[in-house]
Amino acid sequence: MPENVTEAFVLCGGESERLGFAKEMLRVDGMPLAAAMVQKLQRLFSASAVITNHPAYLEHWLTVPVWPDAFPGLGPLAGIHAGLKQTQGGRAFFIACDMPLVSDEIIRRIAAAAERSPAPAVVARIERGPEPLCGVYSTSLLPALEERLQSPGNLSALRFLADIETEYVQVGRREAPCFRDVDAPSDLALLREVFRDVEPLPVRRQAVEQVGGASLKEDILAEERAFGLHVNGIRLVSVLCLPVALREWTTGYLSFLGLVRRHADITRFEPDYEAGRMVVELDTDEGSLQKAVRLQISSTCGAAVYGPALPHMVPQADAGSWRVRKEHVLAVMRKLRRMAPVFARTGATHQAAFSDGENVLHFFEDVGRHNAIDKVMGRCLMAGTDTSRGVLLATGRLNAQMVVKALRQGTPVVATRSAVTAHAVQLAASHGLTVVGFARGGRLNIYNAPERIVV
Repeated sequence: MPENVTEAFVLCGGESERLGFAKEMLRVDGMPLAAAMVQKLQRLFSASAVITNHPAYLEHWLTVPVWPDAFPGLGPLAGIHAGLKQTQGGRAFFIACDMPLVSDEIIRRIAAAAERSPAPAVVARIERGPEPLCGVYSTSLLPALEERLQSPGNLSALRFLADIETEYVQVGRREAPCFRDVDAPSDLALLREVFRDVEPLPVRRQAVEQVGGASLKEDILAEERAFGLHVNGIRLVSVLCLPVALREWTTGYLSFLGLVRRHADITRFEPDYEAGRMVVELDTDEGSLQKAVRLQISSTCGAAVYGPALPHMVPQADAGSWRVRKEHVLAVMRKLRRMAPVFARTGATHQAAFSDGENVLHFFEDVGRHNAIDKVMGRCLMAGTDTSRGVLLATGRLNAQMVVKALRQGTPVVATRSAVTAHAVQLAASHGLTVVGFARGGRLNIYNAPERIVV
């Protein structure tokens, strides 16, 4: 008797050469596409997981297991094999991460058919043919899958279905369009049928003539864009950044200026990607905005340049004070670049993250080191994260403005794998903030308030 289908896997594919990046790296509604697909499956199954060969990028987004292929680079059969190796029951549902249009009702029909059928594979079929990446597979198929993957002369998923006992769940012509997948930039419009915000990885291919070294005809570059931030009708600043997570950047940057203390202070946000403009409305007076404008053009040093008064950290000797382990700081620093999809393709970004001392809660990358931190701190405000018990981590040089970004949200520790400026240390010391530099290679430099770092 077939078992109930209680487990499900999101299959993340290869590098998707026509897109220029792996599909799971698309951001939709503020999260990777793979994370959005997990949320979909969690409504339908008691357990879910992700199969990907980019685990470092996805792990901090997910509370479900992330598994790599045992046979990387061999296509969807390798992904199904990897999932079945982790399946606790006798069978599991699989869906490609670029199939968000597939309805819950179709998935339920396939699962119900599998619970009635003795066939080891039960998959959807539309008029043009079977859809092998939307179906239920049995662990009894593992020997057959391993045999194919060890002799990769025929890795076609369709041929595999034809060679085994397969039951098909027919999907009508009206529902068939939901199986359209994302293979090229022109297909991104499909995602906008499901998600409010769709942000492709900001990279593009560029012809290149390499002199010396191995022959290279094409390179992949990070795409930066100029955006103007307009607040209550006043053009506040222009910034060059990766054109993703603009809402997070805006929130974090306004927090740095002291204009936003909580996300609800922003009453309107409208990004215009074509015009390169972000229009924001705040519940604030014009005097505060004019001070912020003057702050942008000021070259004065000292606390006055940072606008409203900065908070002082709670003394470490007080009860309930927060600490972080040295090994945790170093472990996160080692992971930051592996978590960054644009850096992986281009080597052109800085990274920043916020950790509660146990897990990375928020992570972003950007061509500008300030932008990456603003996006992280903005996300903290948007998510309601308790920033008084955590560490802000970054890969770029740490200056006084970055110290201000941490102080604005009461973050007690800020650490970088790079250098720290004297002004940053001085400002941090005067406000009780712990600053760590050169956190790499098994060591770190603690410039002040060392008691917060457990060594």
